Amino acid sequence: MKVSLAAILCLIGIWALFSQTAAAVGFVGQITSDIDGKKWVQVYAHRGARSYAPENTIPGYAVGLSTGTDWVDMDIGMTADGQIVVTHDIWLNPDIVRRADGKFIAAGKDELTGNASGRQLDWQLHPFLIKNLTYARLTAYDVGRINPSSPYRQLFPAQYGMDGVHIPLLADVIRFVRQVAGDQVGFQIEFKTDPAHPDWTVSPREFAVALYEVLKREEVLDQCEIQSFDWRCLYELQKIDPAVATAYLTSTDNQPGGVDDFYSGNRVQAGLWTGGFCLADYNYSIPQMVKSLGGRCWEPEDRQLTMEALYEAHALGLKVVVWSWPEKSGNDFDPQMIGKLIDWGVDGIITDDPARLVAMLAARGHRLPPRFVVRPYGDE
Repeated sequence: MKVSLAAILCLIGIWALFSQTAAAVGFVGQITSDIDGKKWVQVYAHRGARSYAPENTIPGYAVGLSTGTDWVDMDIGMTADGQIVVTHDIWLNPDIVRRADGKFIAAGKDELTGNASGRQLDWQLHPFLIKNLTYARLTAYDVGRINPSSPYRQLFPAQYGMDGVHIPLLADVIRFVRQVAGDQVGFQIEFKTDPAHPDWTVSPREFAVALYEVLKREEVLDQCEIQSFDWRCLYELQKIDPAVATAYLTSTDNQPGGVDDFYSGNRVQAGLWTGGFCLADYNYSIPQMVKSLGGRCWEPEDRQLTMEALYEAHALGLKVVVWSWPEKSGNDFDPQMIGKLIDWGVDGIITDDPARLVAMLAARGHRLPPRFVVRPYGDE
């Protein structure tokens, strides 16, 4: 089936199934609690609802809103013509990208020239990079299905494949979500850059300026939490507007050059993803470091978080939102881990399967996120 934003917006029929006491703008970057002071867990629909629908696409966000969420999560890149688009990958991903003829692009091959090893080419000219493609060129590719022969497919067996689905503009995603949910759902937006390879993307400053312009134009600045593993992007955004809620991502990727190689004895390595700041100067406390650098939220990988670190972060006034790594854990939802995080009192959980998270919250008598019905968005 073919899917377009115009078709979706024309067919939307929405009504809220649960009345809520707080809109998204009331808990941006804040520790969450009800009027009676009882803490509750916010639901973040990761890349839309990756377990069930194509990631980072309009149909994916339709599913996330239908299953119930407080936040829609997305990743962004910047094209050659300066457009902010919603995509997780710095370059076209052969696991999900098809050409107009329906064939998946080849891994390790230059799509336009056919050269055998793209990594040997000048990255400034590499046609797989998002930054080297115009938005019009990106729309020639379809991202509605997972390559059935890829290991990625095994992680998301329930994802429903679609045709005619393209990488969307950030502005179009924002407009779609607001058309459906008004101001009841927030936007979690992640910069995708790699400080070890600065020529793969635009600079943190250029990226931050372009994102801020979009958010300001769409009038959603107070409904956003902006996240990144590359903290330099967050610093640049904070310079533009200190009121924007920034969320500092961390993980257990403690390999040399990894995004959490904070404990390296080499200060250059330890500060690669933090803009030169070193954990050693903050009592080896990530919450203290995030707070000192201007963050409102700390977003650790689930297996990285300890109860002690959670309590420390809360004592510092930081919101703590936890994410999972299916490519590492081997599954898209770990109920034992999620149950522990709920019991610990995290403020939010980023999940590929918001439906299961909502069900677990319902079983525990927790407040549930707003849910909307979006009518079918294409012909079968």
